Amino acid sequence: MASPDSTLDQIEGYFRRLLRLMTVLVDTHLDVAVQEANYESRRLISGFILLGIGIGLVTTAVVLGIVASVVFAQSLGLNWLQAIGAVAGVDLLLGLIFLSLGRLRLRGPLMIQTQARLSRSLALLKAKE
Repeated sequence: MASPDSTLDQIEGYFRRLLRLMTVLVDTHLDVAVQEANYESRRLISGFILLGIGIGLVTTAVVLGIVASVVFAQSLGLNWLQAIGAVAGVDLLLGLIFLSLGRLRLRGPLMIQTQARLSRSLALLKAKE
């Protein structure tokens, strides 16, 4: 028959192994999470830098396009002030159209399926209480 001390030692050994196993598991998950966070931060920073460069270049192209439009309007016989006014009017009209389209596109609820799932989960949790 096993003595109570040896049984307690076996139980303690099992608990120590279980604790070591849980520690290894948590450490592994933590290492993966840290690596993923580092990768994602580098990806986001480089993405924002590339977006900034792209926005700068597109802005330059738009400004040069506006200048070319003013020169073209002036070559059609308009004086400088009329050419600038015509180009500004077209830009204003296009800007208002794009703002209206963007507002329509952004209207309405967001993440409908996620909200529905959260509502169902909360209802289930409340029902069990």
